[in-house]
Amino acid sequence: MTELLTAEQILANARALAPEIASRAGEAAAQRRLPRDLVDKLKTAGCFRVMFPKSWGGPEMPLPMQVEMVEVLAQADTSVAWCVKIGTDSGLFAAWLEESAARELYPDIDFVTAGQAPPNGRALKVDGGYRVSGRWGFGSGCTHADVIVGGCLVESGTAARSTGSVFGTAEVVHILAPAGRFEIEDTWFSTGLAGSGSHHYSTKDLFVPASHVLDLMAPSGRDEPLYRLPITASVSIPMAGVPLGLARRAIDELCALAGQKIIAIPPPPTLLKNLPRVRFAVARAESLLGAARAYVYETVQRLWSEVEDRGEVSMETRRDVGLARIHAHRMACQVAQLMFDTAGPAAVYASSPLDRLLRDAVTINQHLLFNDGVLEELGAMILGDGVPTRFV
Repeated sequence: MTELLTAEQILANARALAPEIASRAGEAAAQRRLPRDLVDKLKTAGCFRVMFPKSWGGPEMPLPMQVEMVEVLAQADTSVAWCVKIGTDSGLFAAWLEESAARELYPDIDFVTAGQAPPNGRALKVDGGYRVSGRWGFGSGCTHADVIVGGCLVESGTAARSTGSVFGTAEVVHILAPAGRFEIEDTWFSTGLAGSGSHHYSTKDLFVPASHVLDLMAPSGRDEPLYRLPITASVSIPMAGVPLGLARRAIDELCALAGQKIIAIPPPPTLLKNLPRVRFAVARAESLLGAARAYVYETVQRLWSEVEDRGEVSMETRRDVGLARIHAHRMACQVAQLMFDTAGPAAVYASSPLDRLLRDAVTINQHLLFNDGVLEELGAMILGDGVPTRFV
């Protein structure tokens, strides 16, 4: 029987595991995936089960606490936090499926999900489901996943399950299947998020029953606060913890270096921390992080209070959460670059955490949830367009 863990216990477990995660960041980067035994420790800690309903033995961790857990993990290693956040979608997807189908896919609440939402696959409508073929990229965590998701365009005149799509008017379905039904391609040769195992994955003529297909436009069948939001919002919100933890680690690394490194030129020799430019840079970085972090937690807590109290969230709050999330990612790039520049030549070596953090910061900003297109939609909302962005 799975050990019951409260949300508070899982957060404490993440904090306790953080030092080991930090010490193994280089190992994960070298393997281009999370080490299997580290994944098992994260499972034991309960990090992947946070979105499972209490009726399943899960904690139904509130969204503000999920952001905090991801932030703790990101301070240790960005790749781990990134993969854990994506892996936690298992509980959310299970809540959107019919109960018996969900339990077929997720017999264990510590199961990990990976995959990509854009419809790079093709799904042919057949009796009882779909025949799916496709190749998807950026499958973060697919090397240790138990279930894989893929977005597909429907290639049939027969009506699909969903009458709408976050990708426009095209018929799109999101299929879920055991990870063993996909081929993992060894394609992840990236300098950022190096340990995330974000390989391509593919399948051919895979039958997926209709009961294992997600309708991203439909509400869940559950009434708990965690499942009242649009599924795209619940998927994206905890990702705000990644840039916050990354920026915190970058500042801490610079401060540690500044207290040890002697600058000999110009004379007289002095500690790096005594230089006015270093003091200015650290103050600037702390203010950038502090403002972004306050923005994230204020808006996410406001959203969570609204969904708890009223069962729905205002358009203004959804907009503000989206802005805070993207702002946090932009801030992480600023802070990582500032700390890298302030450290000077010591930061250019691949062994420097500041080098890894800067590469990670650039990479996380390439995600489809944080690009300028989403920011443009949020701007339209500010200017009076009442239609919510696709990803908030």
